[in-house]
Amino acid sequence: MNLGMVPALAAIAGSLVGALGSATATWITARHQDRRNLLGQQIARREALYSDFIGESAHLLVEALQHNIGDLQKLLPLYALLSRIRLSSSEPVLEEAEKVTRTILTTRPQPKLTVEQIESDAVDGRDALRQFSVACRTELDSLQQQL
Repeated sequence: MNLGMVPALAAIAGSLVGALGSATATWITARHQDRRNLLGQQIARREALYSDFIGESAHLLVEALQHNIGDLQKLLPLYALLSRIRLSSSEPVLEEAEKVTRTILTTRPQPKLTVEQIESDAVDGRDALRQFSVACRTELDSLQQQL
């Protein structure tokens, strides 16, 4: 072998190793960035879903407390949101969402409450959505830590 070729081959090998290292680093960075973006989108979707569920169930709960919901069609959006929670959420969040739904359904046939009674329950800390909100916050915090 010609001694003049050794430095040339070493230079070529060095360039290849450098290029391969750079390409690998770029691939790893892009993969992690894609994962972070996907997780960020998942967090945003869940936040919106949980917010919609809280808004709908709060509305239905107050209506059940005051007016004994007569039209079961009003419960359809709540059931739709509950089914969406089943698709994407953790078991603790699902369990709490089902409890909220049961609370709304069991409140309907009870005698209607006055505004003062509803305010008294709220002041005393009886909030049907509290545990659901806590479970959601725990799940979202857990996802946030994965970013």
